[in-house]
Amino acid sequence: MRRHALPASLAAAALAGAVATVAVRGGQAAPAAPAPPQLATAAVVRTNLVTTTLTGGTLGYAPTRPLVNMVTGIYTWLPRPGAAIRPGDVLYRVDNTPVMLMAGGTPAWRPFVLGMTDGPDVRQLQANLIAGHFAGGLFTAPTGHYDLLTADAVERWQIARGLTVTGWIPLGQVVFLPTAVLVGGMNAAVGEAASGGQQPYQVTTGERVVTVPLNPNLPSASVGESVSIILPSQASTPGKVTAVGALSATSGQLTVTPEQPQATGTGVNVGVQVSLAVESVRDVLAVPVAALLALAGGGYGVEVVTPSGVHHLVGVTTGIFASGQVQVSGPNITTGTRVVVAQ
Repeated sequence: MRRHALPASLAAAALAGAVATVAVRGGQAAPAAPAPPQLATAAVVRTNLVTTTLTGGTLGYAPTRPLVNMVTGIYTWLPRPGAAIRPGDVLYRVDNTPVMLMAGGTPAWRPFVLGMTDGPDVRQLQANLIAGHFAGGLFTAPTGHYDLLTADAVERWQIARGLTVTGWIPLGQVVFLPTAVLVGGMNAAVGEAASGGQQPYQVTTGERVVTVPLNPNLPSASVGESVSIILPSQASTPGKVTAVGALSATSGQLTVTPEQPQATGTGVNVGVQVSLAVESVRDVLAVPVAALLALAGGGYGVEVVTPSGVHHLVGVTTGIFASGQVQVSGPNITTGTRVVVAQ
């Protein structure tokens, strides 16, 4: 921090006077006075300031409900880790019969047959048949009732998937999960026995997220709050808080979703840092920290440059310091006021 000194204009005037005295007294001509140094200035701006703290987090993919097998036989095909499987795709094969993914939040718990009671599982099945264009001319909206029209749509689906055409679906041939999934670690191998209740492999969603463990010493955060994610490369990418877990006496969890997921790569269990806001102010006047002068009597001032080039010192009250700027207020300190910045 620099101490307040003579304004540059006064110093330049003193130097010019000394040169003039030498010329009047005669003797060897004095060299031309050097041009006074150019002073760096900056404008007072109106902005938002945020002070932050860094805390550790783990980058990966958002979880989803586990994949649970409900058929018996031998695994004859399994996908490769990292593969993306979307509704309508094959999850795996048992005895060379495909187990298909369908979109839905309710797990299948019974076969789909004529005469079954209405339910949300039937509604989910019908929604998938509509989405896959197997219900054209039969029905346009899910009813939750497994009727002959639904059986006809199932037969179309079975023909398209190379399945035995029956108009009904045994338990386990379709698996409902809320979204498309990414294949994770394998728990089974081709040739091994398949049985009910197994999880042949781990699954996640394709959504990139950062989980941040919380403790009472960290600042609070709210859903929708903007944060920065610091990657292992030290590159920063923006994110938003999308979930805040309840904070107990010792712990809690924050979920952050990157705004540019492609910038975070495809790694899992990646250690990152997240910048959380400690204090923030909006719509305040600010100058570069390098513009502050430490006053001999205490406090701070700035050297204001008027439009005519006159310099004068103005005492200021400071607020928060953030990102190389400081909040200031003082007499005649307004947006656009130019102040000298130390170099």
